[in-house]
Amino acid sequence: MRRSLRGIFAAGPPVRDRALAGRLMRTIFGCYIVVAVGLTAVQMFVAYRAASQRLQDDVAALQRTFSPGIEDAMWRYNGEVLRGILAGMQEIPTVLGVEVRDEAGRRVQAIGSFTDEAGAIWHVGRNAEAQPHAHRFGTPFSRTFPVVHTDENGRIYPIGSWTVHSDDSIAIEQVKNTLSVILINSAIKSLMLWFIFYMVIRRMVGRPLDQIRDYLARIDADTLAAPPLTIEAGGRNELHALAGALNTMRDRLRRSFDENAALMRDLREMNATLQDRIAERTRDLETLAHTDLLTGLCNRRKLDEALAEAAERAGASGAPLSLILGDVDNFKSVNDRYGHKVGDQVLVAFAALLRDAVRPTDILGRWGGEEFMLLCPDADLATATAIAERLRQRAEATALPEVGPRTCSFGVATLAPGESTDSLVARADAALYRCKRNGRNRVEASSGPWPEVVERGAA
Repeated sequence: MRRSLRGIFAAGPPVRDRALAGRLMRTIFGCYIVVAVGLTAVQMFVAYRAASQRLQDDVAALQRTFSPGIEDAMWRYNGEVLRGILAGMQEIPTVLGVEVRDEAGRRVQAIGSFTDEAGAIWHVGRNAEAQPHAHRFGTPFSRTFPVVHTDENGRIYPIGSWTVHSDDSIAIEQVKNTLSVILINSAIKSLMLWFIFYMVIRRMVGRPLDQIRDYLARIDADTLAAPPLTIEAGGRNELHALAGALNTMRDRLRRSFDENAALMRDLREMNATLQDRIAERTRDLETLAHTDLLTGLCNRRKLDEALAEAAERAGASGAPLSLILGDVDNFKSVNDRYGHKVGDQVLVAFAALLRDAVRPTDILGRWGGEEFMLLCPDADLATATAIAERLRQRAEATALPEVGPRTCSFGVATLAPGESTDSLVARADAALYRCKRNGRNRVEASSGPWPEVVERGAA
């Protein structure tokens, strides 16, 4: 009758062998624990340092992405665009908070969590109200970047600074999964090796031990699919149990290799997905930096860039370039009578009316307040004037939200050879001013580079 494993282990070897096995177990396994703990600590430290360095690099890289937009918003005193940029930055995982200060060190705007000079932690929400905030696990750090404006003559004007606040606990979160895998892997290896040491050392035998040693010497990742180990132990059940345990270990290792391979595939897919999301977020922020938040049209910064590019192309090709400035007549009365919310609705509707009526090649944007600019490449003064007249008639016949039909006025100018874009805008603005002076609800065209500018300046 075959004895059970419980009975075999209960009988056990002689006392001297049991003591030797215990000493060997304590010595070998103790050394393994020390090495495993040391290597695991080194792996954890290296992974944390790498993640912390990536975090520092990511924070430093924010200067190249956001400094131009913050500088432009502060230079133009555009708090709405500045709030949009800060809100977008807070969505980045490495950013806990952002604050912007003027040249005198006064805070202009802030959002998220940050640590002040006294070491207190504050949180600023979208309502711009600062409240005390609980301390996070980790060490906070920040990076401050200067905000400097350089005009077209190369003169430099310091206008403030902006600071990004982060915490090295973010690095710990980033490597948490890696650290978990390292710890679990170390624990599994420790348990499995303890079991092997226990079985092999407890039953010190000659030939079966040589067979096990030879088998373990041959086994590796490429031989996990080899035939299972068979121990010639003369029918001794404990040796067959040992062989079965080693074969089970082999199957687990094979499954572990398969699982690790699947895990690596998943990690690569997650990394690709994360990169796609970062790229998408970057594109969104770039779009936000060039878009007027109220109307969805190009903002003034984008119009400046588009006007400069269009003027350069027109100068190189000799094609005409016209510019139209327009606004809603007596718009201030709309705000005074109906409130700014209705005024915003009127601007949105007016922008949609213009967008639906312009040519596909034209560039439409909000120049500021209730003023809109339309760039008309390849359009001479007569063509641009006809476009403006068509827009005026369409606006006059369209009912705007809450206020009904409203008239509008347009100033038109065509770029003269050698003329600057500032002069072109000034002439269109002077023509628009002439519309207001002559009764509104009309289109005025600038016939030459300078008289209109001089006329408005004198007025």
